[in-house]
Amino acid sequence: MIVLKIEHCPLSRVPQDQRLSLLCVAVVHMGMLTALDQFMLGAVLGNSMTLIDAFIAVFIGSLIFGVVTFGLGFAGMREGLSGSLLARWCGFGRIGSVLIGFIVAVSLLGWFGIQNAIFAKSLNFASGNKLGFGWAAAISGTLLTTLVAFGFKALRFTARIAVPLFILLVAYISTIVLSGKAGQPLHEVINLPHSGETLSMSAGITIVVGGAIVASLMTPDLTRYTKSGKHVFGITLLTIIAGEFVINGLAILIAKALNTADVVTIMSQAAGGAGLLVVVFSTLRVNDLNLYSSSLGIINAVEGIAGKKLRYPPTTVVIGVLGTVLSILGILNKLSK
Repeated sequence: MIVLKIEHCPLSRVPQDQRLSLLCVAVVHMGMLTALDQFMLGAVLGNSMTLIDAFIAVFIGSLIFGVVTFGLGFAGMREGLSGSLLARWCGFGRIGSVLIGFIVAVSLLGWFGIQNAIFAKSLNFASGNKLGFGWAAAISGTLLTTLVAFGFKALRFTARIAVPLFILLVAYISTIVLSGKAGQPLHEVINLPHSGETLSMSAGITIVVGGAIVASLMTPDLTRYTKSGKHVFGITLLTIIAGEFVINGLAILIAKALNTADVVTIMSQAAGGAGLLVVVFSTLRVNDLNLYSSSLGIINAVEGIAGKKLRYPPTTVVIGVLGTVLSILGILNKLSK
């Protein structure tokens, strides 16, 4: 039944009798910020700001993110519509929503390809370079596309596995580093100066907000399945606590303890094989949402331009294959540079 919900609602309201519990949606939404890119962001702050300044930047940035995310999420819950459809009916009109949906879809498609390349490199490394990057990228892209084609049920399935494991792995790395086994103990880290190029407070806040704003834009795609404004508030709060305060906060401390913002160095020094698992689960968690929201954006854009209503599963497969091919060819890595 849940599989059918997504396929039947890409261009319509989610009925009240098909709404889900707070926890079901929250664990998926939390996955957007409990990810490697959020860990990288925290590492940059920790290596470029004092500890107090870094946490102030995270706090202020989280407030801004929270206000924007709750507002968009509440609209998605109230109307039961995805972000691109909200744009159509809330002032941008058909053409405006087509442009917004297309831009977001292309952006997320690009990120899908880039994240798939990261996943493929990890998979190839785990195989002892026996697979080769091309085959590894094809396998990871195909696996993820197949999962996401099943809709919200697949998002919930991967979230229930990947989100807790990612948090546990980061906690494990933090315990090793902050206990002094792979870095400096916590009581020494608190007073350490930063070693990287200094970031101003405004720059730090901008990095925090900029690193999470795409999650805000994707929020209506998920909160349209929630039952009330209280649920949206709870989802937003849980995501901020898990992503901004826990993941970001630990990354800030670890970066200071190891005196680096290089995540690869952090993972290799602190956790070895566990670090590889962090990369795998993080990429899996973020990329399914990239593909999901990209598919919704394309469906809205095509319907707005041609009046043709595409079905969700085939659209997801086509977009997933395209992103996988681009990552294999290395085109997206060149664009990201």
